[in-house]
Formats: sequence, C-alpha cells, structure tokens
Amino acid sequence: MNGMHRPTPQNLRTRHMAAARHAARRFTRNEDGALFILAIVFFVLIFMMGAFAVDVMRYEQRRAEVQQTLDRSVLAAAAMNQNRPAQAVIEDYFAKAGLTQYLSSVDAQQGLNFRSVVAHARARVGFMTGGIYGQDDFNVNSNSGAEQRISDVEISMVLDISGSMNGSRINNLRPAAREFVSTVLGGSLPGRMSVSIVPYNAQVNIGRPMMNSFNTTPQHNASSCIELPDSAFNSTSLPTATSRVHNAHFDPYNYTTTPASMLFNCPPEAGNVVTPLTENVTTLHNAINALSVGGNTSIDVGVKWGVYLLDNSANGVIRNLVAANRVARTFIDRPLNPATREVIKVLVVMTDGENTTEYKMRPPYNNSAALSNIWRRNSNGRISVFHDRAGTSNDWWWPNSNAWRNDRDGGGAANQYTQLTWGEVWATWSVTFVSYDFYGLPLNQNWNTWRDTFMESVYSVKDTRLQQVCNAAKNANVIVYGIGFEAPTNGRTQVRNCATSSAHYFDANGLEIATAFRAIANNISQLRLTQ
Repeated sequence: MNGMHRPTPQNLRTRHMAAARHAARRFTRNEDGALFILAIVFFVLIFMMGAFAVDVMRYEQRRAEVQQTLDRSVLAAAAMNQNRPAQAVIEDYFAKAGLTQYLSSVDAQQGLNFRSVVAHARARVGFMTGGIYGQDDFNVNSNSGAEQRISDVEISMVLDISGSMNGSRINNLRPAAREFVSTVLGGSLPGRMSVSIVPYNAQVNIGRPMMNSFNTTPQHNASSCIELPDSAFNSTSLPTATSRVHNAHFDPYNYTTTPASMLFNCPPEAGNVVTPLTENVTTLHNAINALSVGGNTSIDVGVKWGVYLLDNSANGVIRNLVAANRVARTFIDRPLNPATREVIKVLVVMTDGENTTEYKMRPPYNNSAALSNIWRRNSNGRISVFHDRAGTSNDWWWPNSNAWRNDRDGGGAANQYTQLTWGEVWATWSVTFVSYDFYGLPLNQNWNTWRDTFMESVYSVKDTRLQQVCNAAKNANVIVYGIGFEAPTNGRTQVRNCATSSAHYFDANGLEIATAFRAIANNISQLRLTQ
C-alpha cells in the first residue's frame, strides 16, 4: 500500500496519551504564576483588614478618652457653685488627662437661675497604613453639654424629737441636719429656695402665729398644737375655715405631782415650734440646735404638717405669717402653685421609731376655761375634791390626808379657796395622777376608767393615716425622702413605703445619718448631661 503502514489502534492510544501529558505539563507551568499572585492578593487583604481593626481600636480608645474627659469637665464647669470660669475648669481637666491639644471650644452661659456649658473636642488618629484608604487619619469629634437649672425649690424637713431621740441620736441629728441646710441653700439663688423645719413627737407645735390662721379657739398659752381628724390625712391641703380643736396642755404619760417633771403631749418648749419657709441658714441652724426631745411618736402628724407647708392651699397662712413678720416677704407667694410655675417640692421624713399613741382630752375636759370640781386653798395650796355622793354629807375628798370630810380642807369661807379650771388642773398634774388620786382612789374605782373618761387615745389608724398622706403627697408630685435612723422594723417599713421609691429611702445608724442627709442634699442639687 504505497509503502505506508496503517496505524493500529494501539498506536493511536499511545499517541493520544502522549499529547494529553504534554498539554497537562503546559497547563501546570502556566497556572503556577497565577496561584502565586492570588496568594499575594489574599495576604495583602488580610494585612489591611488587621491594620484596619487596629486603627478602629485606636480610634475608639481615643474617642472614649476624649469624651469621658469632656463629660466630666463639663459637669464640673456647669455647677452653680463653681467659682472658676468654665473655660478654666475644662482646660484644667484636659491638661491633667494629657489631652490639652484636643480641646477646641467652650461655650458657657449663665442666667438668674441656670448655668450651662457646651464644649467641643477634636482629635486625629493616624492610620497605621498611611493613606491607603484614601485619607491619612480618622477624625474624633466629641461634644458634651451640661446644665444646672435651679428651679424654685421648697423643702420640708420633718424631724423626730420623741423621747427615744435623747442622747447620741439628737446629738448626731443636729450637725447632719445643719449640714443639709447649708448644702441645699449654699448652691441656691436668693429667693429661689425655701426650707421649713417641722419637729414632731406626739403632736406638732405650729406656733401661735400660724394657729391664728385657723378656725381654732385658743385654750391656753403654753403651746399651739391643733388636733387633726382622720379625714385630714387624705389630702395635702388643710382648709383653714374648718373648726379645729386646740390640743390641751396636759401630760398623758406620767404619774407625777409637779409641773417640772411633766411630759406634755404638745411640748411647750419654744425650740420645738415649726420654722416655716425661710432661706436664712442661721435661722434654720438655730432652730435645729434648739430642738429638745420628749414624748411619743406621731410620724403621720409630722408628715401632714410637712406636706401642708408644701401645698399651695397654705398660701393664705403664709401671707398671714408674712404680715406678722414670721416669714420673709420674698416668700409671700409660697407655697408655689406647680400648675403656674416650675417648682420642685421635697419632703424629708426622719424617724428613729414608729407610730405610737397620740392623745386628746375629751370634752368638756379639753375646755381650759371650764370649771373643775377641784379646789385649792389660797393660803397653803391644799386640795379638796368635791364628789356628790348620795347618802352622805361627806362629799369633800382631802388628798392630803386621804379622807372624806364635809367641807374643804381647812374649812372657812369659800373665798379662801380657788375653784380650778380644767386648764389649771392639767397644767399642774398629769392625767394619770388626777385619775388615780382625785378619782379612782377616793371613789374606789378603776383609775384607768377615769383616765379614759378624761382622755382619748389614737393609735390603730396612725400607720394608715401616714400612708394616706404620703400617697397624697406623691400624687401631688412631691419628692419624698425617708430616713430610718436606728428605727425598729415597722418604723423603717412605714417610712420606706412613704418614700417616693426604695432609692429615696436610707437606713442610718450613728454618724451615718450625716451620710443620708448628704446624699439627699446632693440628689436635690444633682446635675445631668443634656447632650
């Protein structure tokens, strides 16, 4: 066949395999270069991502450092009691943080009742990779602003002066309360803040000038406590036109024969009288220093009067006190009406105990002018008590000899004796003494029955009344703080429930009471960031 050989199938397979191996070797040589380039690309991308992450971390670190310094410095600069210029305060903070070069501007404004500061800082964080992202650095722009705006503030301090406050407790209370007054008034503008002090034990002695504003017939001159019915605790107001009873001057507790040892239900001590609405630090300090302790505990009554001195319905009473030169004319429109004027109202309630019994003399024994059946001989002061006993003429009891007679002790004309009024009786002897010596003993009767005849006790409703008036205060947007000062469990519970929240209540022992008052003062004056 023309000298040519026909390819066999075996030869064809061999040739095809050789061609395939040659093509594979050529492809491999071509792809080695492409894979190397791809590896380089991946490495660069990973490096850039890592560098970017580091750059972001450095940026965030610097941003946080600048922002925190800015926030702290602005808060300090905006305080109303800050005497240094805002620019100087902020520059000082940045210098101490080593960030002076980043502070760019400070804008401070101050008015009658406010101080505001806005500051800006700008920093640059260079990229580790230079300008590979199209720019050389990150810009850190920080802004911060703070404002202290002193709204009108009205504060009532309701302070426990019951007998258990004697000794170290009253001695720890006085400096703590004085510091509180100095702190809150120290940062206030004239005429913008008022403080009232309401001392309480079994009653609250509001003082005769304040009592004169109420529909109350004075029964004596020793003190000025007004008896409040249960219904008075349902609201923050106390209508002055409603008839009120002047609490009698009497000792409900002791068996005593001399006025000097008597513990009166409404203490006659001048230092325990309410100090209404003043911004005079000295006046308030003197009032705190003059507090004297004794008697039972009526937290409900103390809170009621403290809340009332924050209620706009008391404005008529305050106007009368202004006219009587008991309150400065600056506060003639107080307590302010929150519906027409921005005002913060604060009630601070302190107790070392819990509600105990409150006492009231029953009619007619609460009428100081009403004549009693007790007579006193003018010459020697001996007492004769008349009891109309059926079947005998011996109707005169002589306590001096514990005997019944048919005439007054010593005999003689009636003008040699003075028939005592009930007011004179209670100012001379305790209710317990009169009940036992002048009634129970001679009549052979239970003296406790006579004690209950003369005097009414109020106890079971007092916790309920306290929570009612506290709720009324909170519903009227009064901020209520409570301090349980070495108080028993129920006392702490009642005051804690009275407070606006658990964060507004403080437990205190010993000198911790100063810390509690300090925390409340700082809370009232606290600043907050506005941007």
